Amino acid sequence: MHQFNSYDVEAYNWLKQIPPQHWARSHFTGRAVSNMLLNNLCEVFNSKLIEGKDKPLISCLEYIREYMMKRICNVIKVQKKCVGPLTPSATKIMEKNVNWASQYTVRWNGSDKYQVQGPWQDQHVVDMVERVCSCRKWELTGLPCKHVIAVLNDKADNGEEVGELHTYTHRVHWLETWKAAYVYKVEPIKGQAMWPISECPIKITRPIHKNQPGRPKKKRRHSAEEKS
Repeated sequence: MHQFNSYDVEAYNWLKQIPPQHWARSHFTGRAVSNMLLNNLCEVFNSKLIEGKDKPLISCLEYIREYMMKRICNVIKVQKKCVGPLTPSATKIMEKNVNWASQYTVRWNGSDKYQVQGPWQDQHVVDMVERVCSCRKWELTGLPCKHVIAVLNDKADNGEEVGELHTYTHRVHWLETWKAAYVYKVEPIKGQAMWPISECPIKITRPIHKNQPGRPKKKRRHSAEEKS
């Protein structure tokens, strides 16, 4: 922030007015088990519904229902091909951390804490009881960072029982947790011609639609804060 202040004072003052837990990773908590501050999931889902937004309400809901049926089936096909205890994305991150961990040296303090030093002046403290590292990646993401894996390698070299590596990850990254999230399915329904007729005496008619001049807008409307 001090370096940023010398670059742009006005932007520095604007950021100082916002609570740091809303934008600074250093103030995040491990409750969400994620270090992302983006709404990419919402943006991806929103982009998939572009074709259904122009439809009437019931047709739009039917479009979303059919999309979710297809989406769940595609995810299940990917899950059947997965091997190992972790999800594919978590497995890739762990493989990188394992490769980097071999370049670190570990020093034990005699209790439950370790000092881990790397070749790039990268030195952190790992507490195996509290399961935290001073780099905070283990706490934020739920995945053991390279410093933690280096400590586990050192303990294994000294004859200690450390167990499987995936047991040190949060359960949200386990493959069985991912499968449990897709246990529930979207039920298929009959066609609209076979739907029961409502017994309500009042018939609701749709409003008169008038096409606006110009090309219809597909993108969502940005809020005033996003525009600023």
